[in-house]
Amino acid sequence: MKKYILVSTLVLGMFGAFASTQADQKAAKVSKKEEYACPMKCEGKKTYSKKGKCPACTMDLKVVKK
Repeated sequence: MKKYILVSTLVLGMFGAFASTQADQKAAKVSKKEEYACPMKCEGKKTYSKKGKCPACTMDLKVVKK
C-alpha cells in the first residue's frame, strides 16, 4: 500500500512539473511579439504591431530586430 502511494505521488509530481514547463514555454512565445517599422524611418523610431505599409511613404513595414 505504501508503495502504491509513493508511486502515485511521484507520477502526479512529474505531471505537475511537465504541465508547469509547458505553460512557461507558451508564455515565452506570447511575449516574443514582432514589431514592424518603416525601413526608410519616415516616422523616426515609431513601430507597429502588425505587418502593413508605412502611412507616410507606403513602403512595406519590416520586422524590427531587438
